[in-house]
Amino acid sequence: MEHFIVRPMLDGSGQPLIEFRGAHRSENFPKILTLLERHLPGFKATGSSPAPDDFLWSCTYASGTFELSDDWGGLFILPRSNHAHVVGDVSVALESSGQFCRGE
Repeated sequence: MEHFIVRPMLDGSGQPLIEFRGAHRSENFPKILTLLERHLPGFKATGSSPAPDDFLWSCTYASGTFELSDDWGGLFILPRSNHAHVVGDVSVALESSGQFCRGE
């Protein structure tokens, strides 16, 4: 089972984000976009042109917007609207998938 944590953003806003633990670029790591598409109503994602080490997807669903950021520092869900609600919905989606559990 993979793990994620919820912690404040480092931009000083105090808004929550989700940080994934583990080897998120390994073949065995769950496909986050596919998982979220199955569990969040109205989910849509558009990807950025990848830089050598960074990928960014802008995601929307019925209750908010967020970015899925895959960079040298890790894999993150960065809410852009309804921060607490988005983190709550995504956390529930991850846990209900049976592939993730929330850590501290």
